[in-house]
Amino acid sequence: MSMTSTTKKNVALGLIVFIIASSSAVARAKDMGFMYPANKTITTASEIAVIGKAGSTGPLSLTVENNSGRSSHELSEHDGYFYREIRLAPGRNTLSLIAGAAVSDTIDVIRDDNQSGTSYPDDFLPYYLHSQKIQTGMCRLCHSDGKKGGLQYKYINQQFSCITNDCHPGLDQAKFLHGPLNQKGSCIKCHNPHGSINKNFVKYSGGALCFTCHADAERMVTEAKYIHFPVGKGECTSCHDPHGSNLEFHLKRGSIADLCAGCHGKDKTSHEVLHAPVKAGDCIACHTPHVSENKGLLSADGTALCFKCHKDREEEFKRKYIHEPAAKNCTICHDPHGSATVNHLRNRKDKDGNYIPVEQPVKELCLGCHSGQDSDIAYQIEHAKVAHDPVAKGQCTICHTPHSTNHGKQLKAPLNEICFTCHQKIKELITGSIYKHGPVHTNDCAQCHLPHGSDNRKLLRSKFSDKYAETFDMDNYVLCFNCHSQDIVIQEETVSTDFRNGGKNLHYLHVNRQVKGRNCKTCHEIHASNQEKHIRRTIPFERGFTITLEFTKSATGGGCVEGCHKPRQYDRIIPVKN
Repeated sequence: MSMTSTTKKNVALGLIVFIIASSSAVARAKDMGFMYPANKTITTASEIAVIGKAGSTGPLSLTVENNSGRSSHELSEHDGYFYREIRLAPGRNTLSLIAGAAVSDTIDVIRDDNQSGTSYPDDFLPYYLHSQKIQTGMCRLCHSDGKKGGLQYKYINQQFSCITNDCHPGLDQAKFLHGPLNQKGSCIKCHNPHGSINKNFVKYSGGALCFTCHADAERMVTEAKYIHFPVGKGECTSCHDPHGSNLEFHLKRGSIADLCAGCHGKDKTSHEVLHAPVKAGDCIACHTPHVSENKGLLSADGTALCFKCHKDREEEFKRKYIHEPAAKNCTICHDPHGSATVNHLRNRKDKDGNYIPVEQPVKELCLGCHSGQDSDIAYQIEHAKVAHDPVAKGQCTICHTPHSTNHGKQLKAPLNEICFTCHQKIKELITGSIYKHGPVHTNDCAQCHLPHGSDNRKLLRSKFSDKYAETFDMDNYVLCFNCHSQDIVIQEETVSTDFRNGGKNLHYLHVNRQVKGRNCKTCHEIHASNQEKHIRRTIPFERGFTITLEFTKSATGGGCVEGCHKPRQYDRIIPVKN
């Protein structure tokens, strides 16, 4: 059978109408489905409101299947949505949305009847409903009548506010409000107004909710080397109040310090001497609260952090010698939170980790490292019979700088200058003399003296007698023989000294005696003198009596005039008979 042109047109039109209708049906089907509750959820409510998109003006119905049987409920469409209150039986309830004769959407909801020992599938999550009023369908609490008349779900009551005495009073009273709360009616930016699988019916759990707005924070968390524990766990509300607070950034508790102490305890803020930022409660002066590239969530690494405040110290570190711990990290010596001492030095702690007040904190701190590095110095400081006064008082920084210096041994100045700050009489003698003892000439007081402590008088490195005259004993001259040859006192005839008459050793003559052997200091001034060979002008005798000594030097010998005997001469080439 052949078709007329009119028939062909009618068929074509019918096909077009069919396609359009089919497309519309598909579109409506896509817009149709349950909104609340969510699929595979658990609730304790026995009666809930089921809400969804109608997507069609055709007949809609809802079926509920549970252990009590199967029930069917007609649905009415309002402005593209449907609403129905239903009762749930204990256990699994299967809800199906029927459009015409076809099932458009299906969800499963478990009602938990609080029976002990009840277990549920792992893929089912608790469902949190927004108040009992929502469960019982009091929609007009929030929604208003639209222009077409009747309840319109797309419209919010203009007088509506979540913050009322009946609902959520006082949430807008804080000094600093979270952005959404500052915008009327924007609670739904964070909360699902009907229900959610997340506690407090928020749209997303943990940090995922915050990151919907704070995208930069999300990138920060994923890219940082060190992440604050609550941030890494997505627990933003551990520190921030999501609605507002009287602290900037909506921080919880009364202060930043109180907030940090909530997790970290108050032991860091209970020291007798506190670091200024700690005392001010300003933890974020040094730490970043979210993430950092530095251990401990520090805002900068090592000394760079300290230099942010201690600018004067930064200039110091350009010097030649930097104390090793200071170069590594200031916190080796200083506790950045506080301690029991000035400058919050690290000293001993008790079994509970609390600093113990100590009498000499600087000395103890220094020994913490140096006792293990140099046992001799440790002995001199702790056990020497004769202690250097600053060391005895624990004042290491009288002579040393703990950070940096241009002088060796971390000294504040050249060694002799440091010694002269206390030993003024010695300074006057040395600076006023022409002839200086070799170590004095090289400014090396430590050649003869131990600066920390010694078992010998005057902090001398070795034994040295201070008596005017005594029985000869080599032990009395160990100090001098560290540099000078001992031959000058043990050889009666020698050419190893200029002080001889011909070959006769005049040092031996004066010193090596069983009775009244003279001491080196009898004739020589140890530090400096205005006579050659460091000969003294006055000799300290007994009972405060002094003897004047005049020495003259010749090309091959010399002579002396003093009160203990008549003038004497000596000559190395032609011996003099006195």
